[in-house]
Amino acid sequence: MNRIPGLKRLMHVDRDRAGVDRAVNDELEFHFDMTVRDLVKNGMTPDEARREAQRRFGDVERTRERLTTIDRSRTGQERRAESWSAFAQDLRYALRGLRLKPGFAFVVVLTLGLGIGANSAMFGIVDRLLFRPPAYMIEPARTHHIYFGRVVDGKDFVGNSAQYQRLLDLTRESKTMEVLGAYAEARRAIGVGEAARELEIGALSASLWQLFDARPVVGRFFTADEDREPDVTRVVVLSYGYWQSQYAGARDVVGKTMDIGPGKYTIIGVAPRGFAAVQMVTPSVFIPLTTSAVDGFTMMWAKYHNTYNITWLEIYGRRKPDVSIAAATADLTAAYRTSYAAQVALAPRTTPIDVAKPRAVVGSVLDERGPSPSADTKVAALLLGVASIVLLIACANVGNLLLARAFKRRREIAVRIALGVSRSRLIGQLLIESLLLALLGAGAGLAIAQWGGQILRATLMPQVEWGNAFADRRVLAFAALSSLVAGLLTGLAPILQSGRTDVASALKAGGRDGAGQRSRIRTSLLVVQAALSVVLLVGAGLFVRSVHQVQAVHLGYDADRLVWVEPRLRGVKLDSAQNAGVMHSLLDRARANPAVENASVVLSVPFSMTYNDELYVPGIGPILLTSGRGRPTT
Repeated sequence: MNRIPGLKRLMHVDRDRAGVDRAVNDELEFHFDMTVRDLVKNGMTPDEARREAQRRFGDVERTRERLTTIDRSRTGQERRAESWSAFAQDLRYALRGLRLKPGFAFVVVLTLGLGIGANSAMFGIVDRLLFRPPAYMIEPARTHHIYFGRVVDGKDFVGNSAQYQRLLDLTRESKTMEVLGAYAEARRAIGVGEAARELEIGALSASLWQLFDARPVVGRFFTADEDREPDVTRVVVLSYGYWQSQYAGARDVVGKTMDIGPGKYTIIGVAPRGFAAVQMVTPSVFIPLTTSAVDGFTMMWAKYHNTYNITWLEIYGRRKPDVSIAAATADLTAAYRTSYAAQVALAPRTTPIDVAKPRAVVGSVLDERGPSPSADTKVAALLLGVASIVLLIACANVGNLLLARAFKRRREIAVRIALGVSRSRLIGQLLIESLLLALLGAGAGLAIAQWGGQILRATLMPQVEWGNAFADRRVLAFAALSSLVAGLLTGLAPILQSGRTDVASALKAGGRDGAGQRSRIRTSLLVVQAALSVVLLVGAGLFVRSVHQVQAVHLGYDADRLVWVEPRLRGVKLDSAQNAGVMHSLLDRARANPAVENASVVLSVPFSMTYNDELYVPGIGPILLTSGRGRPTT
């Protein structure tokens, strides 16, 4: 019977840290008393036995402190080593648990992968539209797209198209811009004969190269002397992709000639991989702005460089380092008003400056963040919101699965707490397990974003070159952040439940689970999941309905059966009579084709670009006269 106290201590289970401290004190006192009793049995007096026991045990207080408290004398390196050791142990424990339940792990990883993959794919699109600066750009925060606003018909209108003469005026009058340049895009026939293809070309002023830190892979870029009006210097810089596809990356390409539009151009260099100037779509080649104007405009536009009627380019610039956006806006507005006054003097029928109230707008270098976001931007932002809801639904679903698994491990958790594992360590283990699952889900999500997202990107922006999601640091960072958020959200429910675990009742219940707190947490997750699913379904239904209504809009003609043919004479000089003869000859051949129901010669194409002239009538206001194909004036 005298061993019963020792047996009780052996079978006793402590539930918290205070219990452990008490157990250590009781254990020391128990062994001290047992030693004194044994010495007394061997013939010592109680005082002699106590002194001998104290000699054998040494400093009892120091032993108690070493067993019950953390040694404060440890170095930071030792504490870090201990923390890493605990982390490694918890990680091995989580991996072992997932290996024992492969079906559970697969379902969780796939669910999180779908949510993280959808968000990563949409982030890649939104990032390309709204956040990622053009490749190789120097100081993108100080570089801007210049817009021009004025009052038209009583309404404030802001446009981005400008004239070459406007570029010259702003370059001369502006005091706050370090660099001003222009860019224009067009489609031209490249090649000869049946091998000729209409491809995108980029026309840029020589000054625009100064906005970038790009170095040619081969050769050089064109200079200001090769981009001077009204002279024509037909030189071309190939894009990296076109160089690889058409010339197999041959380095002796410099000096060769190629046919672009009506002229023969000399290749002088190759742009680096990924360079697209200020646009998202990489053109096939880059040519001087002035050469593009001469080769692309008709005879009636021959004086493009000293008129304000031809709008065909967009202006970009970089502020000086010490100039704010507000100061640059004021400076460019003053320069624009001076230029507009010169326009009124040249064409008196233009809307007066006090009525038009011209102003400059310094916008983001990214076109999609301009004063008027495009439809692509709105759709991409909407889809990113939908993808976020999908991720939240996935987190709620996985949280429910982890919570159910935690209930099955309720007795295990109670035993570990009873053996002295702190609740903070237990919470850390649960968090590591959820983060590990989220990390595996991020890997699956990147695969979905890379391969499954190609369909989405090809639908929204098929002409944009997309990189590899596994090699894109920004997409990888977003996927990592998404997995971290998903891991925290999914691990929240089991962590909250573990904090409410009652050790005594869990040990008594054995494998049985109660229904109290479990039901409330799981019910809340189910309600959240159902609510988000309803929001997602309603939004998807409205989106599909809107797309259907847009497709059902009647354009006034059958666009599916309409073919637009635009002749490209490629440098053949014809007078007006000869040009009319060619058009009538083409018209007769089209009408004679049995596959053609009707054919006609038109001046412009509906919903295409139109150039126009302006006539200001006092008392009525400005009247825009459409006179051909081009871009609206500003």
